[in-house]
Amino acid sequence: ASGENFQYKFSKNTGNFTSIVIGGVEQLAKGVEISAFRAPTDNDRHMRDFWCNMNIWQGENLDCAFTKVYECNIYNNKILLKGSLAGISRKPVLRYDIEIRITAEGTVEIGFNGKIREDAAWMPRLGMEFTMTDQANAFTYYGRGPWENYCDMNHCASIGAYESNVDSEYVNYVFPQEHGNHMNVKRLTLGKLEFQSEDGFECNVSKYTIKELDQARHTDELHPDGNVHVRIDYKVSGLGTASCGPDLPEKYRFSEKEINYRFKIKKYTMG
Repeated sequence: ASGENFQYKFSKNTGNFTSIVIGGVEQLAKGVEISAFRAPTDNDRHMRDFWCNMNIWQGENLDCAFTKVYECNIYNNKILLKGSLAGISRKPVLRYDIEIRITAEGTVEIGFNGKIREDAAWMPRLGMEFTMTDQANAFTYYGRGPWENYCDMNHCASIGAYESNVDSEYVNYVFPQEHGNHMNVKRLTLGKLEFQSEDGFECNVSKYTIKELDQARHTDELHPDGNVHVRIDYKVSGLGTASCGPDLPEKYRFSEKEINYRFKIKKYTMG
């Protein structure tokens, strides 16, 4: 799809965008992905067996998951796609339909409807990952900030307009882990893209991949790849689990089975 100052490429094989060029400048360092994993925290250790590839008989293997496209068609100027997300050697944990409309001005409207398998454990998160070039280092957002916040730890974070960058978002935990989430975000602007949602979304901007944070055991083992890793999430579970204290209360778990998720991507020009 192309128009004034934009050119987008969408892959029928992966079921997502592989290139977003605005004003002649590529915004993506790699293709967009649907994912449901986060780097477990110390408090998540009780859930590792349910989320990760720990043994051959247990867990959803979300840390090594992939998507499969069953159908991808263009109808009435919309991309209509059916797909699933599954861990290696596991049956799909999520089946979904995506509807994408691209306007003449270059706005991308994404509608995501999904169903999580009934017998699956509650999920760490679910959303889309955008690996962007380093020009997206600085960003602004309207949501909860300025520090990290999750559904079970957000009263300290006020809703407002904030400026930040990838270095400021990093939280130097002794044990590398999930960090830097923001709730109730209506707008996120970085590089030449602006993500918007009337209903709000959760977002995370990091210089590290989820895999890097998950595999590192000490901070000196973290190595940024030079890209900016952006999550536009439907929902993220809370952080407090039974490693020290009670299980995460059900109201803070991402345990719902029906997903309805909408957001827009707009071209952004300073001023």
